[in-house]
Amino acid sequence: MMPAIKDAPKKAAKPQPTLPGGFAGQILRVDLAKRKCWGEPWGSPSEMRDQLGGIGLGSRILYEETRKGKGNVSWDHADNRLILATGPLAGLPVWGTGGLTVVTIGAGTNGPTSTQANGFFGTNLKYCGYDAIVIQGQARDWVYLYIDDDRVEIRDAKPYVGKDTWETQDALSADLGMRGHQLSVYSIGPAGEHLARFAAIQGDYGHVASKNGVGAVMGKKKLKAVAIVKGTRALTANDPRGLVQAADEIAHDLKTDPSARSLYEYGTLPGVVNLNKLGALPIKNYTTNTTDADLSKWEAPKLREGFDHRGHQCNSCGMHHCHMSVIRQGPNKGKIVDEPEYEGWSGAGWTIGVTGDIDGVAWLNTQLDRACLDVNEFGWVCGWVMEGLEKGWLTKQQVGFDLKWGDIQGANRLIQMISKREGFGDLLAEGVKRASEKLGGAALEASIFLGKGASPRGHDHRARWEEMLDTATSSTATMETGNPVHQTEVGLPARINPFNGIEVAKLVAGCRGRRNFEDSLGICIFTTRTRLENVCRALSAATGWRYTVEEAMRQGRRTAAINRAVALRCGLTPALEFPSKRYGSTPQDGPAKGQAVSAQWDTMVQTWYDEVGYDRKTGKPLPKTLKELGLDSLAKELWGSRA
Repeated sequence: MMPAIKDAPKKAAKPQPTLPGGFAGQILRVDLAKRKCWGEPWGSPSEMRDQLGGIGLGSRILYEETRKGKGNVSWDHADNRLILATGPLAGLPVWGTGGLTVVTIGAGTNGPTSTQANGFFGTNLKYCGYDAIVIQGQARDWVYLYIDDDRVEIRDAKPYVGKDTWETQDALSADLGMRGHQLSVYSIGPAGEHLARFAAIQGDYGHVASKNGVGAVMGKKKLKAVAIVKGTRALTANDPRGLVQAADEIAHDLKTDPSARSLYEYGTLPGVVNLNKLGALPIKNYTTNTTDADLSKWEAPKLREGFDHRGHQCNSCGMHHCHMSVIRQGPNKGKIVDEPEYEGWSGAGWTIGVTGDIDGVAWLNTQLDRACLDVNEFGWVCGWVMEGLEKGWLTKQQVGFDLKWGDIQGANRLIQMISKREGFGDLLAEGVKRASEKLGGAALEASIFLGKGASPRGHDHRARWEEMLDTATSSTATMETGNPVHQTEVGLPARINPFNGIEVAKLVAGCRGRRNFEDSLGICIFTTRTRLENVCRALSAATGWRYTVEEAMRQGRRTAAINRAVALRCGLTPALEFPSKRYGSTPQDGPAKGQAVSAQWDTMVQTWYDEVGYDRKTGKPLPKTLKELGLDSLAKELWGSRA
């Protein structure tokens, strides 16, 4: 008898690292050209701690996967990545944790982009088992992405083409048999379909990832929408009790801290009155800083009293904003609108000369959301057209109709022209920088933009120099540092002279990192207006790490350095870090009258470079800076043997 053949001894299975709490642990990859979807682990626990999610994860993917020779792929190239990411706090019981960060090469600057939206997308994504979606390729025809736990499909979207974003969500909800927040839909409207350079991605009725033409990127990929069912996967926190305690501390701060309480009660509604007092409310395309309008009508309680409200807050949030409203009177009586944030009141109102028709502004703001146009850029475009027609450097024949200050119906007509690239709208869809540069002369002198191609948020930054500097030096086409929050926590002064360029530059440089850290967590920046220590406590309880304030700032600065490397690869050099003539002009009236940012601009920028440890000539983070951030390989790539 032959002896039995024994099986070869099996090798012991390699132990898998324990997944930190708060993470799903998978990235969903989508190739639209090949109509293929697959999941993959996105890193070890140490990589998760280093990147976290959101912009921290997205910046790494963008840096690694958009190289083209010595340069970078363009926004409209099939190899551009569209990254929809959330973070470790999304889906957990901390206020405002449904966050979405969109990272891509954007159409506005043709450079790296990070733009955030809230609502329920991030939570639904995590409950389906993913921390991010990475989309590549371009579909042959219009499609949408459907996600329901393990069921991931690229589906035909032709029935939804031509619909605005609200109509798209209505139609998908009806076709899929979903109601309420069972389904989160982020989509593009006509502006994205027609590749308007400032098209946004809008979702969950009024939440918008708006910056740098991310909607045009989605349109170029022929991706109409991403629809995510609220999945069934459980999320765990390492220390549930500690997480709830940290969440309660954050909520208590938001309710009681004088610097955050109005935000808790009214969202950004107080912005109109408060910024007007500072001279930072943009009125009629920066042509003035004064108004005869009755500002009492614009106080936050009055704004909110004017509408019937329906709750529509973000996941797990107790903040009193992001409402749906019903217009009570006038030609749009009975229409449901999303209550505008401050930038809606600005871009669809004050910037274009609407100073009294509050119902009209709320309606126009929603028209922009439905078309998927960035409200800020639209304000600069529309105000520029209105000024041009008033002063004669644009004609009625060029534009196609007359458009006067405060004309809401005319502004809506312009929205439709831009969204479909009809007539003069085809030029305007390129954004105010490209449109004004093509016309030149007085048209160029009156336009508000930054050298890199981005446009500022809806403020008059001639009275907020820190935001102008932050936006101009940013690698991501919008504010990269953000407004200072509890800056004494990181050793900065509580107050500075806002018109002292050196003090401003040191404050902006010193705060650098916090916003990127927050945008890596899957949480709303409004609910992080608390001590950074509290946010770190929540992250530590969720994950099981001991994440400190110092580590948080370092993570954010590391992310900023990676985005800077991508921006330089895209050709966004220091030579482009300047405001347009009107944007950097000196106010002639109002509270900031006579304050000339242009006189201090060069000193301010140089101080910022010195403080952040970057080289002013090349724009590169210095080798020492990169090594201190743990980015030795990036130092070698940027500096070669000099690193």
